[in-house]
Formats: sequence, C-alpha cells, structure tokens
Amino acid sequence: MMMPINAVGGPSAAEVIQQAFNPAIAVLASPDVDVVCSKNRLTFVELLQPFSRLSVEGQIRDVNQALHSVTHFRLSVRDITWRPASSVLARRLLSEAVTNFPVNENKVAVIGGADPIEINPHTPWYDSWRETLWSCLDMTDHDFARHYLATLLVVSSSHPNPLEQFQQLNDQLTQLMSSNGTADGPRWFNMMSLRYHVLVHDACDGDAFKAEELLQTMRNAYGSHGCQLLVINSKPKKGSIIESGLPAPDPWLRFLPRKASKLDVSTEGESTVDGVETGEMDFPVKVVEGTNPQSLGSLPKIPLMDALQEAMQEININSVLAPSASTSALSSLTRDDKISTQNNLGLSQRSAVEIKDDPLNAVLGSTATRVSLDEADGTGPILASSITSELHGGCLTTEDLDRIQSLINDFCLKSLLPHIERQMRLLNESASSRKSTHRSLLSATKRWFGSNRPGGVQTPQTVAVSYHPESVQLQVRRLGDLAFLVGHYDLAYHSYHSAKKDFEADQAWLHYAGAMEMAALSVFLQNGQSRNVPFHYFDKSLTTYLQTCKMPYWATRCAVLASECLKATNQYSDAALQLIRLTSEDADLRSAILLEQAALCFLRSAVKPNSSADAAKPNMVPLIRKYAFHMILAGHRFGKSGQKRHAARAYQLALQVYKGHGWSLAEDHIHYTVGRQCLNRQQIEAACHALAALLKPDSMQTAAQQTAYLNEFIHVHQLLNKHRESETNTSYTLPILPLPVIDSNQIRVLVDTKEPTENMFPPVSEATHVTFNDDEVHHAKWTNMEEKLVNSAFGTTHAVFRPTNLIFSHTTNNMVHPQTNCDDLVSFELPLTNPLRIPVQLCDVRLVWNFAGGDGNLSNLLTATENPLVTTYILPRIVLNPSSSHKIILNVKPKAEGILTIEGVAFDLRPVNVEPSAAVVGLVSSVPGRVMFSLRGPRLNTTQQERQGKVYATDKRLSIQVGPRMPKLQVLFRSLPEFMFSGEIRPVVVELSNLCPNIPISNIMIASNDPLHVAFDVPRIDNINIRHDQVALYRWDPSQKSTTIWLKGTENVGLTSLDLMFFSTNPAVKARYRLLRHCSKIFVSSSLSLAAWVQRVPSGEDRTETLAAQLQVRNLRDADDTSLSGIEISQVALLSNRWLLRPQQSTIPGGVLHPQESLIGVLLAIRGKENIEYCESATLKLPSHGRAVDFKQGPYRTFVREFQRDTPNTTLVVCWTATQASEDGFGTLIIEGQHYFGWNSHDIANSSSPDTSFKLPQQLVSYSMEYSPKVYHDFNKQRLCVIPVILYLYNCCQKEIDVSYSANFNIGKTPRASQLYMPEAASPLLWIGRVQGNIHVRDTPEAVHLAIAVSRPGAYSLVQGLHIDGRILDQNVKVPSSKIEYTLVVYDKEV
Repeated sequence: MMMPINAVGGPSAAEVIQQAFNPAIAVLASPDVDVVCSKNRLTFVELLQPFSRLSVEGQIRDVNQALHSVTHFRLSVRDITWRPASSVLARRLLSEAVTNFPVNENKVAVIGGADPIEINPHTPWYDSWRETLWSCLDMTDHDFARHYLATLLVVSSSHPNPLEQFQQLNDQLTQLMSSNGTADGPRWFNMMSLRYHVLVHDACDGDAFKAEELLQTMRNAYGSHGCQLLVINSKPKKGSIIESGLPAPDPWLRFLPRKASKLDVSTEGESTVDGVETGEMDFPVKVVEGTNPQSLGSLPKIPLMDALQEAMQEININSVLAPSASTSALSSLTRDDKISTQNNLGLSQRSAVEIKDDPLNAVLGSTATRVSLDEADGTGPILASSITSELHGGCLTTEDLDRIQSLINDFCLKSLLPHIERQMRLLNESASSRKSTHRSLLSATKRWFGSNRPGGVQTPQTVAVSYHPESVQLQVRRLGDLAFLVGHYDLAYHSYHSAKKDFEADQAWLHYAGAMEMAALSVFLQNGQSRNVPFHYFDKSLTTYLQTCKMPYWATRCAVLASECLKATNQYSDAALQLIRLTSEDADLRSAILLEQAALCFLRSAVKPNSSADAAKPNMVPLIRKYAFHMILAGHRFGKSGQKRHAARAYQLALQVYKGHGWSLAEDHIHYTVGRQCLNRQQIEAACHALAALLKPDSMQTAAQQTAYLNEFIHVHQLLNKHRESETNTSYTLPILPLPVIDSNQIRVLVDTKEPTENMFPPVSEATHVTFNDDEVHHAKWTNMEEKLVNSAFGTTHAVFRPTNLIFSHTTNNMVHPQTNCDDLVSFELPLTNPLRIPVQLCDVRLVWNFAGGDGNLSNLLTATENPLVTTYILPRIVLNPSSSHKIILNVKPKAEGILTIEGVAFDLRPVNVEPSAAVVGLVSSVPGRVMFSLRGPRLNTTQQERQGKVYATDKRLSIQVGPRMPKLQVLFRSLPEFMFSGEIRPVVVELSNLCPNIPISNIMIASNDPLHVAFDVPRIDNINIRHDQVALYRWDPSQKSTTIWLKGTENVGLTSLDLMFFSTNPAVKARYRLLRHCSKIFVSSSLSLAAWVQRVPSGEDRTETLAAQLQVRNLRDADDTSLSGIEISQVALLSNRWLLRPQQSTIPGGVLHPQESLIGVLLAIRGKENIEYCESATLKLPSHGRAVDFKQGPYRTFVREFQRDTPNTTLVVCWTATQASEDGFGTLIIEGQHYFGWNSHDIANSSSPDTSFKLPQQLVSYSMEYSPKVYHDFNKQRLCVIPVILYLYNCCQKEIDVSYSANFNIGKTPRASQLYMPEAASPLLWIGRVQGNIHVRDTPEAVHLAIAVSRPGAYSLVQGLHIDGRILDQNVKVPSSKIEYTLVVYDKEV
C-alpha cells in the first residue's frame, strides 16, 4: 500500500487543543447514589463520562450581545475528591499509558525518497500519553480553564430525606469553596460557581410518584433550571445475573482504566532468561512492570493498576471530606515522603518501580497533600476498584441512556451556558471599570526600573508575584478562559493579549507564559481569519516556562500544542524543533515520545503547500535521514525508560533507512540493540534474527567485535534451543544460520562418483573416472566416444544424441533431473565463504535432503540418524579461515528408486579455540543449524513476455532421479607410466572386475580416441568409424580378467592425455548403460628426430626403377642429460606395397647416438610388383640386448596401419633401443621405440640431378627482387619517393603451377628522428602498380614490374606486405612461399 507522507491518521490539531481544555464539572454525591449506580458496575461519574459531550448545538451571547454558536462542547466530569497525581504516580500513569497500547504492527508504505519505507500510520500511545499528561496537570492560579465551573449535587430518591441531604451537600460544598486556592483542595473558577441538583431514581426499586414530588419540591427551592431528575436501572435483574439491555458494545470501556493484558505484562515486565535477569542487561534505568519471580514465586502477574489499588487499600488516610461509596474502597495517596515510601513498599509485593527523579514532574504534587485516584474527565487512565472485564450497564436500557444524555444537554443549555454568559458579562464589566485604577506604585516602579524580558539569564524569583483573586489581571484572564472554553476565540485572544501586557509589566512570568500560550492558541483556532498565527508567542512561552519559571511540565504542554499547530500549517520542521527542545537527560519517556514525533515531522516535511502564499515556495524534501536518526534516539530513550517493545519498534523503523545504503556500523548498532531488547523481553527467536544480521558479509567491525557478536549469537541460540525443548520435549527443526555464506548457483553435482579403493599402492592404479577437478569433463572427445559406443551397443543411430552428463553446474542444461543409480555415490561441491575477520569452525557437516519414493516423502531435517533409504556421509570438522572461501565435497548414497532432493547443509557452528575433548564431554558452546539452498536458472528471453518481465528457467540439478541398480566396473592399471620418450612403446596390464557380483554385466566395450598411440590386445570393432574420426572401439570378453594395452610416445613432446572410456550394461535393464572414464596425463620427452630426402636415381642394367632415400637420425637429448645412456639404431625397415628395400646396397652407420649427435644413412629400393605384401629388411646387425621386430604381429602392425591411415602408403620405420637407469637406482631398463617416416609416389623427384632432391613437404614457388637497395632523395622538393621493383617468380616443381601474389599496404610504427638506420622497417610503405594477380609459371621465371612509394627517409622491409602462394593446376591445395627478407634504405639528400 502506497500513501502520501502527510496522509497519516490521528486527531486534528483543533481536536487535540479542545481535548486539553474542557469545562471542569465537580460531582458531589451522597453514598446512596453510588449504591444505585453500582448495579451497573459503575460510579455516577463513570456513568456520565460517555455522554459528557453536548449532542446539540448551543448558543451564547458575548459581551457585545452578539450571538455565537457553541459546538464540540465537552465536559470534564470529575469526582470532587479527584486530585492531580503525585510525582511518582504520574510517572507510573504516563508509563502505563504508553505500555498498555500495543505496538501497531500495521504499517503503510510511504513515498519519501528513492526507496519507499514503512511507518506506523498512527501512534495511539502518543495520544494516550498526551491525554494522560493533561490529566496530570495541577490546578494553578495562572490557568483557570482547569478550575471547576459548576458542581453537580447528586442524591438518590431512595434516601430517607433527600432535601436534607441536598442541604448537607450544599454545606459541604460551601466549606470546600471557602478554602478555594489552598494547596490541598479543589479549586473553583470563582465563588459564584454554579450548583446543579440531580435526583437519581432507581426505576426498579423506587417509587416514581415520590420522585416526581421530590422534583417539584426541588424546583421550588432551587429553581426550574437548577435541578433535574435522572431515572435509571429500568431493566430489572434476573436472579443474580445482570444481562445487558444495550444493543451496542459497552460504551464505558474506553473511559475506564485499561488493564495490562497478559501480553503486555509478559513482554514489558522484568523477565528471567536462563537464570539471568535480562532486565538488568541493558538499561541503567528500568521499569519493572510485571511480577518478580524471585520474590513472588508462583503468584500470578497482576497489572499495575490493580496493584496500585490494593496498595492504596492498605493505607488509611483520613480525608477532609466524607468519602462516597464509590471512593471508600480507594484511599488517597499522600505526598508525604514517608507515606510514599510505604506505598512503594506495599506495591513491591505486586510490582516494583525503579525511577529516578524527574524535574518534569517536580511541580506535580507541590500544591496537594492528598490524592484521590478517580479521574472523571475521561481524558486518560483512571483507577477504580470496581473495574473488571465484565459488562457494564447491565440494568440500563436505551431509554436510560437517552435520559443521561438529556441530563447533560439540559444542564449545558439551561444552566451552564447561561451561567458562563453571565460570568463573561460580569467579568468584562468589572475589568473595564477597574482597569484604570488597578495599577499600584509598585507595579509602575517594576515597569520602569525592573526587567521585563523573560527568558534572559536570571535567577528565579525568590518571592513570586501574587495577585488578589479579584484583581483585574486575573479577571481578564478568567474572561479569556471562559471565551476560549465556549469557542469565542476572538474575545479570548484580546483578553489574553491584554492580560499578557499586564503580566509582563508586573514580571509575573508564570502568568505571562500562560497568557502567551493561550493567545497563540486562540489565534490558531479562529477559522476564517486572515490573521497569521503568532508562533513566536509559543517560543516565548516555552522559553519562559523552561528558563525563568523552571517548570518543564508546563513547557511540555506548550511544546506539544505548538507542534500540533505547526503541523496543521505544514511547518513540520519547525514542529520537530519545538519537540526536540523538550528532550533532556532526566526524562527518558518524555524524550522518547517527543523524539519519535519529531522524527515523524521530519518525514512529513515533504507535504505540498496548500495556501496561495506558500504556492510559490518549492516543495520541501523529506528529511529521511533525520527521521531515521531521531527514531534511533527515540528507541534509545524508550529502552532507558523500560518501554522495550517501543524501543525495538523504533529501531526497526529506522533500520529501513540505514539498511543497504552503506551505513554498516549504524545497522550493526540497531541490530544489536534490537537483539538485546528482544532477549530481555523473552522474545528469543526475534533476538536470534536480529543478532544473525550482525554476521553479514560486508561487516566493517573489528575481529574482536565480530568475536563478541558470534559468541552472543551462539549463546542466544542455545537459549532458544533450551526454550523449545522445554516446550515440546521433542526434536525441533534446525534454525537457519547466517554462516557460512553459500552461493547456491555455484554448487556442482557429480552423480556417479568413484568410491575410493583401499589398500592400493603403486604400481597399481585405478581408473580416474570423473572428478570435480576434471577440466575436460564436458570436452567433445567424451561425447564422440560415448556416441560410438552407444551406436555399436544398441545398433541404432539416434537423430539427436544426448550424451551422459555426470557433472552439473550453472553452465550446464539443468532443465532435466540428473540421473543416477541405486547404491551410487553422489557428490556435491559446496563453495563456503566466511565473510568475517575471524575463523569459524563447522562440525558434523552433512547434507539436508528430502527423498520422494514409493513409501512417501522422507527427510533428515528433523533427525540425523541413519536412514535405510539414503546414506548421509558426515564431514567431521572444517575450519573456515577469516575472509576466505573453501570448497568442500559432501556425499550421499541413495539405496532406493525415487527422487532425491538436496535442500541444504546442516552443521554445528562452534568457536575455533575449542579442544576436541571438550566437544566430547559437552562443554563446548555450539549451535546446530542449517543453510538452505536457493537455485535459479538462467533468465529466459524467448517470448515477448519473458523479455518484458523477469522469467527464469527451472534448475533441477539438486533434484536427482534415482534409477535401478547397475553393474559397476573396476579398472586397474599395472605400471601405467607418467613419463615416456617420444616413440617409446611400453606395455601396460589392464584388469577389469565387477564390484557388484550380484548384478550381471554384459556388453563390455572400450573406446580410445588415439589409436595411433594406443593399442589393445583385444578384438577391435571395425566399420563403425562413420565420421572418419580417430575413435577405436574394442570388445572385452566378460570372462577375461586382464589384457595388455600398448602405449606409444607421441611425436610432440610435452604433456599428453590418455583418454579411455569403458562401457557396460545390465542385461536385465534395457536402454541403460554405465560409463567409466579414464584420463591420465603422460609427459613425453624428446628422443629422436627423423628426416629423409627421397629421389629417383638412374636405373641399373636391369632397367628397374630405383629409389634413393637419404636418412638423417638425430638424438635430441641435451648434452648434460644423463637419463638415457645413449640411443642405438637396432632396425630399419621399409614397409610398402610398391618398393623393395635392397639391404646389400643400403648403408646405415653403426654405433650409439649420444645427445645432439646425428646419423646419416642411404637406403636403396627398387620397384616391386603391384600390391605386394609388406617387406621388412634389417640393414644392421642387431645388438646383443635387442630383438627383431615382426611388423606383422602384435601392436606394431596396428601402429603402422594407423600411421598409414592418413599418411603416405610407403613408410620408413626406424627401431631404436636405449638404456635407462631404474627408478630405485639399481639396475637399468631397456627402452624400445619406433619412429615412422612416409611418402607417396608422386612426391618423389624424377630428375637425377642433386639440385632436384627435396625435403618433404615440397615448396612449389620461390621469388627474388631486383631494385636499388640504397636510394637518395630530396624530400623537400618532392614529398614522395618512388622506387621501381621487379619481382621474379620461380617454379620449384616439375609441373606447371598457378602463382597468386598480393602486395598490400604496410602499416608500421611512425619512425623517430634516429630511426633511419634501425633494423625495423619504417612506415608507411606503399606498393604501386599491379599489386595483386595470378601468373602461370612453367620452367622459366616470370617477372612482375612493381614500384614502392615512401614519404620519409628510413629502412623499409619489402616482404612484410608481400604474400605469394603456389598451386599445382590440377590440385586445390595452395602452398605458401617461404619469406625471403629484402630491405630498402632511403636517405634524405642534403642540400
């Protein structure tokens, strides 16, 4: 819900002012009246309170006989024994007025800035506190609005002699009025106070005829407008039960004292948590509003009001007046210190209050020695012994209620308003006649020689100015008060203004402040007047109350009323400043209330101007940060005053502004304070939430402070756990903890984890399968091998092949559930982050899962015991270092088919400095908890709705579908090398076994993506290489236990990968298979390099075509390398179906090749018959440790065939042996290896000239340039220098070729002045002429005429922009020409 800032409920300013100033009416009743009213569980005063407002419009004539309407006229009816509360009692009443109102949790969103915040739309506790404040005001001579204007004399018709009783009541009233103005008695407006006689008649028990006769007698005695008959209790009792005869709800509830509810007592009272009095944890000044368990034991908690009543019943103080039946049960509290101490001691049995002195309430009780606890004006809490939660008005009917309202209307219209009209006329006449002669010599002297400026730096008057009750100043003040009460604000303003001048002249500063305050209120309430409100009157009055009179209590009333007027005129900032002036260190509750209202004023300062005068002003900006700051101050003062619920509410409201805006330390202060206050109120769960916010990732606290926060957090959670266990006596759900921080989107899942094998040592190693550290897990090579295996096993080629995905992360497609099998280990890699500056220890870390199977849903959240459906592996302990991230792997093993969903991770959070032995005996402070996962897939952007909104895909990587059991292969390698030499051939033994012997296994196949260097001694599956890629498949017999795999070192040195994939199926389960991957890294070191020059030579006498091959073998080992003792050529073979090697005419030098040595030999071969079998011929004598290689057997034939698959059909094989020291340093190892070199027939040169010999691969075209390498040019005369260049193209083969050339623009660096003779080419260089084209070149070279242009001197490279390619006419393969450097130097010719 969004609302404007100024749209906040509550009474208007006029209503607040009218509530503070109501005509006061005293009630003097005989005891038999309260007996009649007690049938309704009410006193006579309480009976009248809901009807004390005039329901019709009245009229009155002013001093000028002008008629004025009287509206919103409400009486403040009080028992005549009512007295303002004492200082201690007033503090209790004000505190209870705030406490008894529950915190309004209904908040509304307010548009106050970039981010909307929520506030309480209305603060009823402030209204209650304000109304209670009015009721605690004393009756003083400077404010006659609170004095009694009239007295109701009430007698019951059941009295034996009502007229005599009325006479006694009149005598008592006369006696009281004779002491008017004393410190301990009531005060009347003047001695001519109105007396109104009311005869109460019980319709059920009394005689109606007798009552009417008595009324006639009373009219004869007191006049027709001075008496009234009130008939009540028209509904009789039914047995002992009183049934309400009223259709509406109880109208007296809002006027009776509010009782503290069970919630109020439990939340605001002093509580004990785990043996520690939480009320003493936080605040030096505290209010204990509940029961003290240590002193009362099992006594129930009783509200403060009931406790006060019981305490007062124990005090016997004689009253000046005879108490009525309604007040006899309530004894008055004396202002004497001794009796106040007794009261406190009596109250301590039910409620204890610890309050320090407050100057605000110092004035309370200064004029009274005895206090009655009835408040009959309905403006605040009252105390009554008959207040219960039962229904009131049980004997009243609607006709009775109409009679009560008629009594009030008749009293106001026929008696009170005419009396006020007469009093106003008399006061005006008296003041006018005596105004010119009332000033004395003393007053004149004060005017001329005394200080007449209040609020200055001066001491309070030792002798206060005292006026005679009939003095003209007080007469004018009385006139203003009467006019104000009846709504004649113009007359009231002039009266107050006139009296203000006299009070200022007489230095009567208290009267002066009161007159200033009332004058400003009168101007404000004049609707329709163009007069501006004199807000400076409020300032002067407030300053006088505070600094001169030292009466902060009256200053509080002035500030509250002034703020209401300022808010009504949209001057919220000024209103806030008025309220802030009343905050002080010695009044916590008052300061808290006013600071909260000031904060709301700052927030509402963005209201738009309404008047035309303010229309030109720019709109004020809401002061959001001032609002939050003052709410923090209010929360602090609420906490010191004991209002912990309101303190927590204020802090939480302020947190909305500070949260997320970089105010980290302010947020921490708020969270910590709220957490401590919630703990003091036994709201342990709320305290846990508040303290959890302190452990945030971006915390700026020091390590020591974070340690304190963590210990506090763990301690409160332990209290919460004990509290829950004591309530339920069963296990409970683990709480969600703020540590560690887990990025759910970075979680990775491995669905087929290889379980570690025990007792396995080198040289035996196990197939690696897939791990989280595998960087090539999603490489295309695995997909290619899996597709070949699936096509070979099931004999079908799917249109769209979906490879098996074993690792799921945020980069994979997670729209489908991951697949696994029963009894397969599933691993989860969790990234844990510790954002704090202190280490954190996690113990018993485990996954939280939910399993949905055939038996329903099952979860391990409530219990951590073993489960027959899912096995959970526990990580015993991990320490997260400060401000660091760690990755842990947690495992689960499903044992039944279903859906396994991982919801979070559970653990025990402990401090780091804990001994393991302490954890065993239970002496460690730890808290069990969990962190839940929250995944969100990538954002969708397919449809228009997805593009316009924020729609995310479903991520199912943590919901794993568990299938039936499958066989599980174990692959072991014996002597799998990690280091090999290039060309080395080494055997490795491979063993296969089924780890699940109860599950049959079939269709075992092996795939290798490098058949050129890997060969198996098992049958190979042919005719499956559809895409002609390098994948070889082998079929394994399940009865075979082991075989040999042959590895050959690659020609490229460095780190290479051995990739194998093992495939198996379960014959009982269709269309399901299991894969086992193996990927090991082998470092290949250099050994030999092989090069050959092949050419045709002239035939011999037999005219047979002869081929000569010049062979060069070089040992590439470094000179200081001792890993190999030497390399010896053991066998050379020529494998071809065209050429036959002639060993007798071939020469290969013998001996050992040491590092960096080369061997050159010559081989001769003749043309044989077409398609002959491979021929092998040894040209050397084999060494003693060597053996002959049979290329028709074993892996050698496999390696040669794979070499010839993509290379020429004639292969030259060089076999070599070497000696290597064993790893243990004892003995040597014989290493055998082979190198291959091949060519095709068309690659052989036909010419017998040595110049035509070539090194494969052949270059087709070469070039040369003809130009002047040094040129001198005067750039001052001619800016561009042009140099001619002739490009010659040569044919390097015997066939016609097509040569394409292009000379592009050379872009280089701009030369500096000293760059002329630098080896780098200068720039720019521009080719001119036919810079691109194609030329057919035969035997003779072709010339291309070009030119280059330069604009500055420098050295230029002519080949950087030159590109030349050659192509044989009947082929499409282009062979680029090698680069030949040509340089041009251009000099600047000196003049």
